[in-house]
Amino acid sequence: MKTLLLMFFCLFTLSVSHTLYAQEQLTPKVSLKDILKDDAQPEEQTTEDELSIDENIPEDEYRRGQPRSSFQGFLAAVKKQDYAKATKYLDYRNLPTEVLNVGKEELARQLYVVLSRTIWVDINGISDEAEGDLNEKNVPNYREFFGNINTKHGSVKLFLQHVPRQDDRVKIWKISNSTVAKIPSLSLEYAYTPLGEWLSKNLPAMSFLGVKLWQWLYFLYMIVVFFIAAKILTLSFSYLLKRFKPNVSADTRQFIEKPFSLLLTVVLLRFFIPEANATHESRAVAEGATLLTIAWVWVLFRFVDLLKIKMAERFVKQDKPLAVYLLRPAGTVVKSIIAVATALIWFENLGFSATTLLAGLGIGGLAIALAAQKTVENIIGAITLYTSAPVKIGDFCRFGKHLGVVEEIGLRATRIRTLDRTVIYIANAKFIEMEIENFSERERIAFRPKMYLTPTCTMANIEALLGDLRAHFSSLDTLSAKPQRAHIKACTHQGIELNILLYVATTSFDDYLDEINQLNLTILSLLEQHHCQLQIVSDRVSV
Repeated sequence: MKTLLLMFFCLFTLSVSHTLYAQEQLTPKVSLKDILKDDAQPEEQTTEDELSIDENIPEDEYRRGQPRSSFQGFLAAVKKQDYAKATKYLDYRNLPTEVLNVGKEELARQLYVVLSRTIWVDINGISDEAEGDLNEKNVPNYREFFGNINTKHGSVKLFLQHVPRQDDRVKIWKISNSTVAKIPSLSLEYAYTPLGEWLSKNLPAMSFLGVKLWQWLYFLYMIVVFFIAAKILTLSFSYLLKRFKPNVSADTRQFIEKPFSLLLTVVLLRFFIPEANATHESRAVAEGATLLTIAWVWVLFRFVDLLKIKMAERFVKQDKPLAVYLLRPAGTVVKSIIAVATALIWFENLGFSATTLLAGLGIGGLAIALAAQKTVENIIGAITLYTSAPVKIGDFCRFGKHLGVVEEIGLRATRIRTLDRTVIYIANAKFIEMEIENFSERERIAFRPKMYLTPTCTMANIEALLGDLRAHFSSLDTLSAKPQRAHIKACTHQGIELNILLYVATTSFDDYLDEINQLNLTILSLLEQHHCQLQIVSDRVSV
């Protein structure tokens, strides 16, 4: 168990440190919520009616009359891998020959790759005015700033530019030629790996959660690679653990080889997957930590099961078998807490506010807590009954004015079968406050017959009777050696009272009845033999 806890600590430290490092590297931080919100926006946001409101916005087939709609058109085209259309949004005028030699469509593709790997452009931050944002500081009136990329050689500012349309010289907005000229150098630093480049160019432009099909396939490929590596490590560790600790349980080994193997796979994946093929969308999905959350939930659930097994073994050794019944509901409660906590963390990672959700649940939770007060009391009562164990299932006990056998100790109530074969349900919170007499805890059973002799019995007969009773009691192995009493207790108006006290050495009530049956027959025989008559107390004369 100590080994498992050490492994937990190491993997937890690695996963948390990687998450913090990733959050520092991702600038700005883009959540899956942002990706979904962006994908939910229609590609053609500016309708003809909206365009007609401003007569200064020129009509354009590609919606390039505004900076915002022009940039949206570029993004819509490159996301569909329609690079021929995407070239309509780039200004290729006055570019160096080496830049033009790259190819217009390739330049559009490279720019999309660079943007998807470096900055998240806030569409709403780009002006929707025909003339652009004329109040931008340090930006000429004919340009619109939309992003800044940090490179090894310094920062690169990206602009849209108001340029004349080729056909009629009407002013439209395109990505500036100064920005296009820097695309090859930016691509050298932020391009995909050769495998990523090949996949992105040859696979369909399908996407899910903003992540391209080729990225999902690449991700699955890396999962398989790291799963094989993690499986080899965990199987080797399990083998070595079995060799050096032969008494290690099969459950522990399965825990290492299965859920722990998945967790190790995810940690290795998050640490060593090449960053060169990551985009804002893939980072957002990764930061959602869905697979990591699933792995941790599985690991923690199985760890709770292991703890239940270990604690059950310990309770049995401590002669507390009833506490074992408590482990199942306790394990369920712990798993529920784990599930709720991980769900909240997961929602927070996706970009949703878990605190808002908790605040909304706060008032309802308070009402539920007040309504469940009695239920909580009964659950605490069940825990008390299981841990302190004043009674166990199958015990015969007296509680209040009732006698019966305990049949079940539930989370809400205890079920007891009475001598009349009826069933009584008592709330646990009330049951633990009762005075409980547990007959099943006796190590032996007392025999104390109440006998009165008539005053006409002679002292010689009584002494002979008592002597023979003591001799008979001491000859029986079924009775405890001490105490064995047979004396005259008192002489009263009811008669001569005898004090007889014996303990039958058994805990079985049936055996006890068989034994005292023989004792009573022997006592009757000795009474007859010594001419001692029993006084009928109900016929006594009241004084």
